[in-house]
Amino acid sequence: MKQTVNVVTKFVFTILLLVILYAYAMFQGGFVSWFLFYGMLPFLLYMLGVLLYPISNWNIDRTLSKYMFQSGDTLAVDVHIERKFPFPLYYCVIEEYVPETLNRVGTKSEGYQYMGNPDELRKAKRIKRVAFPWFKRSIHFHYEFPYLPRGEHHFHSIRVKTGDFFGFVSKQAYYTVPGRVLVYPHRRGVSMTKRVNSFDEGAAPSYSQTKRDTTVVTGVREYAPGDRFSWIDWKTSAKKNAMMTKEFEQQKSSDVLLVLDATEGVGEKRLAFEGSVELTASIIESYKRRESQLAFLVLGSEHKFFPFTKDRTQYDGMNQYLSKIEPVGKTTFAESLLKQQQGLPNHLIVMVVSRSLTPSLKTSLVRLKEKHARVVFFYIEAKEHITSEQRQFLRELGVSGVVVNVLSESEMTQAKFEVST
Repeated sequence: MKQTVNVVTKFVFTILLLVILYAYAMFQGGFVSWFLFYGMLPFLLYMLGVLLYPISNWNIDRTLSKYMFQSGDTLAVDVHIERKFPFPLYYCVIEEYVPETLNRVGTKSEGYQYMGNPDELRKAKRIKRVAFPWFKRSIHFHYEFPYLPRGEHHFHSIRVKTGDFFGFVSKQAYYTVPGRVLVYPHRRGVSMTKRVNSFDEGAAPSYSQTKRDTTVVTGVREYAPGDRFSWIDWKTSAKKNAMMTKEFEQQKSSDVLLVLDATEGVGEKRLAFEGSVELTASIIESYKRRESQLAFLVLGSEHKFFPFTKDRTQYDGMNQYLSKIEPVGKTTFAESLLKQQQGLPNHLIVMVVSRSLTPSLKTSLVRLKEKHARVVFFYIEAKEHITSEQRQFLRELGVSGVVVNVLSESEMTQAKFEVST
């Protein structure tokens, strides 16, 4: 409504100015008055043309380079404008209304040097491009969004603005051009110093021949193609006059429960949360290539559980959930973890990823260790923010048998996660 009133006001003013100049030339007469009238006439007519020319019926398309990314990637955007009538436009400005979610800088490993001051990675983005189309029917704009942050980002509106040579007359129109991109957390390799496969833990057998233990012999059988030469039982083969192969106890895979702290903390440290999500996604990707079963539990405003599986489709579902997760929820992580312990089976390997460490969380982890075979705690925090009290908690957890991994700037900026399990 305001824009319509503005256009009508300028239209009336332009007509009035044209009438005044004509009246001045008619009554004053002479070369100067008529020269002034005819000299201004083209500009006034062009102003009227701009005011009357519709820009709200253009066809505008936005093309995204792709729709799924990893954090830190670059999104390329092409905007194509088609107009039916080639009215001569001196300039055309297009402005992309950038989603608020894109005002963060997506990080890969090098970005975690700012863990102590995550505001360094928050930058407001504004996209404006100018073209001088004149009689062109097609107008093309190209721009990029580097360092995409993790999350789901929705594009909505594009504003188009044009006007006359002097800026006296201007018009603008808003176009709804929906678009969506999904940015997954960046995934790195994970180097674990201790293998999580054992005979005593887990219920699902490992079918990989490379994971078969060759120390516990349970029997012999006839040689079959594919058996290793070192597995041949020469003594039994000599007795039976046939090639006989040792049979070994089949190895069980370790059942691993991965728990992510997605509760809202006091004085939320955004980059530490992004680091915990990235570590979680990297561990999930690592287990996707293994034979061990993995379950995934998220404790935040809602409790999301992905049951034990080797199904690659469910692993993809975990990563998709991680791409959209945000730290919310008023219940503390320690309380949520303590409640969940009651329903967990015994003798799991439990990996807990958190960016907070409180006395209640330390107590919950110790109780968790009493019930399960192994508990691994990943604590992600800027080095300068780790207090002496928290360092004492970490030492006490280590004494109680919990495997502790502290990941601060020096560990998070490495090309690969190196952790103990």
